[in-house]
Amino acid sequence: MTGGQTITDIRAHDASETTDTSAADVPAEAVAPAEWAAPEEHGVPEGVAPASPWEHAAPIALVAVSLVWVSVLLWLARDQLGGMSALDVSQFAAALVAVPALAGIVWLILLRTSRTEAQRFTATAHAMREEAAALEWLVASLTGTLEENRGRLAEQTRQIGAIGNEANARLAAIGRGLSEEIDQADVHARSLAEAAGKAQESLSSLLDAMPKAQAEAEALIGRIENAGTTAGQQAAALEAQIAALTERGREAETAAEAAAHKLADHLARMEDTSATAGARLEAVTGEMSSAIDALLGRTADAVEESRKGLSAQADAMLAMVNTNQAALDTAARESAEALAERVARIEAVIERIAERLDSQRAAGDGLVGDLEGGIARVEDRLERLHHQGVERSQTLAASISALGGSADAMTQALAAGDAMATKAISTTEALLLALDAAAREIDETLPAAVDRLDSRVIAAKQVVAAAKPELLALVTAAESTHSAIEAIAQVIADQRGNVDMLTGNLLETLATGRAKADAMGQMVDEAADRANRFAEEAAPRLIEMLLRVRDTASQAAEHAREVLGRVIPEAADALGKSGADALRRAVNAGLDTQIHQIATTAEIAVKAASQAADRLDERLREIESLSASVDSQIERARTEREEQELESFARRASQLIEVLNSASIDITRRFSADVSDSAWAAYLKGDRGVFTRRAVRLLEEVDQRQIATYYHEDEAFRDQVNRYIHDFEAMLRVILTQRDGSPLGVTLLSSDMGKLYVALAQAIERLN
Repeated sequence: MTGGQTITDIRAHDASETTDTSAADVPAEAVAPAEWAAPEEHGVPEGVAPASPWEHAAPIALVAVSLVWVSVLLWLARDQLGGMSALDVSQFAAALVAVPALAGIVWLILLRTSRTEAQRFTATAHAMREEAAALEWLVASLTGTLEENRGRLAEQTRQIGAIGNEANARLAAIGRGLSEEIDQADVHARSLAEAAGKAQESLSSLLDAMPKAQAEAEALIGRIENAGTTAGQQAAALEAQIAALTERGREAETAAEAAAHKLADHLARMEDTSATAGARLEAVTGEMSSAIDALLGRTADAVEESRKGLSAQADAMLAMVNTNQAALDTAARESAEALAERVARIEAVIERIAERLDSQRAAGDGLVGDLEGGIARVEDRLERLHHQGVERSQTLAASISALGGSADAMTQALAAGDAMATKAISTTEALLLALDAAAREIDETLPAAVDRLDSRVIAAKQVVAAAKPELLALVTAAESTHSAIEAIAQVIADQRGNVDMLTGNLLETLATGRAKADAMGQMVDEAADRANRFAEEAAPRLIEMLLRVRDTASQAAEHAREVLGRVIPEAADALGKSGADALRRAVNAGLDTQIHQIATTAEIAVKAASQAADRLDERLREIESLSASVDSQIERARTEREEQELESFARRASQLIEVLNSASIDITRRFSADVSDSAWAAYLKGDRGVFTRRAVRLLEEVDQRQIATYYHEDEAFRDQVNRYIHDFEAMLRVILTQRDGSPLGVTLLSSDMGKLYVALAQAIERLN
């Protein structure tokens, strides 16, 4: 069976292909599909001679001989076929089948040569290598896709965290701005409330004092009228006395004239008497003359004295009337001036109050305008935040949908990989069966080939077994990615609910502030209306009343000036004192009432402002508690994200270490093509760093200039070195971003992988 056939040693070829396959295992960057498409080309395997032309001509010749044999037998027995017995028929059939059966046996013997078996084995091994390469490419592409998805997920997580921090900062700034604006509104509201309260109290006290002032004025008018009536009565009595004195004077003159007429009659009668009575008549005449003269003198003296007394009394009465009139004029003028001055002060106070109310109304309008502008700005900001949140949510939903599609595609790819692995296992089992059959047949000729085949089959099983944990790890990573996406979606939903709640509370607070501002505006409008009504109604009434008082006083003074002749000064003084005291008491009582009402209203305004400040503090505390809850949720989400990043870091670090160990195989092969079976056995058993340590030992014996020469001249070696340095630096950057990254980075640099990295980087002058 040896027949000069040769058996090709496939161990070196398989080892080189295995190293190539391992070196390309799980690259850091996505491997080009063209690099993995090479195993799919079907050609004549290396070390196997092409098929001989006799392999195709021999079956044709055997078939032709068989057909000729059957045709010849049938031709020879054409006459005896109808008369043959059953035994003859069976013998004839056995004769017909003998040559075809012999030809088949010869063909089977030719097929079981060592050359044919070697070709079949080589083809089977080549197909297994192609399947393994395809499986490794699929695993690498899945790993790259997972890394890309994981990077996108981390970036989206960071963006969500940044958005949450920015939203928290904006909400805190809005809360602080609202607090400041509410404090300013509270201060303005307090000042408005105080001014409105003072104005209201002043107006109330003034309105309350108006009836009293009117009553006092009416009482003063009544007293003046009573004084005028009393003065008129006294003047009437004085006129009656003067009329009586005049009548008495007239009676005295009549009596004197009657006496003079009688005396003249007596004289005439005496002249007509005799001369005898001349002496007597003369004596009587002298006596009568002296008596008449004395009587006339006394009468004249009495009349003169009466006239002098009357003149003195009239002068005194006129002086008293003038004095009373001057006192009345002075009192009326002083009262009118005091009332005018009081009215002027009241009008000045009213004007100041109106100016204060106008300024406060302008300030209130400006405050309301500022509040409305601030509320509009806050509403615009909230609207923008809402739109941004909706857009972010839509983007995140699209990303989650894309991730879900990627996960579905990944699941399908994993299922396809599982099917391919199952197919490879079944193919391997079939190959094992074929190899067992071939081993039993060629046990004497191919013992070494069978041993190498067994070792190759064991290596293939280990590769498949090693691929299963990676597939399981990919499935686990996909599940963890899905759970992380769900957790992030839940955190986003919670944050959105908290933001909506905080927005509602802010809107309620703003609505309350707006209602307070409206109420304050209404109070100011009411105070202004009352002031206007007072200015329009009370002031004309007061002026009219004062004019009436003035007219009444003027009329009384005129009446007293016309009628009175004499007025007692004490009555005028008492009247002035009583009017001044009554006016003073009325003013003091009105002022005391106003001051008491102002103090009461001020206390009420202070209490209302304190209550508003307490409610504002409660609102601010609620906003602070909501901000604290948002901060705690963001911190919890950040902690969960850090934990997930730590888990992903562990998985990524393990994958990068595996990639670096695989890359060290290619680097080692450049300096030493001989790889011991013990190193491969240790690598297949799980010691992935065996080639890394061997590469470090080899590089210690090689000059760095030689490494640099290889790097610049050999493109494949340059790509391997660049990939190793790139992967190591990527893992080092990932480690340094962790919390305790510096000690881990030092440990990594002191390991075999770090030593290999430092040697290669120094050789290519990357660290310079």
